[in-house]
Amino acid sequence: MKSFFLSLIIVCFSAILLAAGCGKEKSINTANEQKQQQQQMGIEDEDTTALTPAESFATVLCQDILNDDSEADFESYLIDVVYPKVSGSTKVTLDRVSSSIFLLTYFEGSTEKHLLIQKYFNPQKGEIFFESSETSLSPSKQFLK
Repeated sequence: MKSFFLSLIIVCFSAILLAAGCGKEKSINTANEQKQQQQQMGIEDEDTTALTPAESFATVLCQDILNDDSEADFESYLIDVVYPKVSGSTKVTLDRVSSSIFLLTYFEGSTEKHLLIQKYFNPQKGEIFFESSETSLSPSKQFLK
């Protein structure tokens, strides 16, 4: 009888230790997950706050409007050449006409303006470059007939 009570006490004690240990591990895992989420949010916040207005302009046009984040050369062109021209505009949009032609629409005051941006490859230098020119074409004139 004494050995039965001793066995029962050992089993109960083991169950209590096991239950207490599992709960502790769960709370540690939860704390670690929360810490990782906070660190990840901090990294995301640093990424978005570190962008200059020109970089933000190019990123939004390429990634959010065109849904293309593989155009690093084009983003650089937008930052260096296009942004200074359109930075005072209240609305800007970008349409991809083909793989090498883009149509940027912006407003200067109440006047709607359009830039035709073309992508070129220089085989002698092995580099891609862009050129832009003002155009009277608008997306509605070009595509809706």
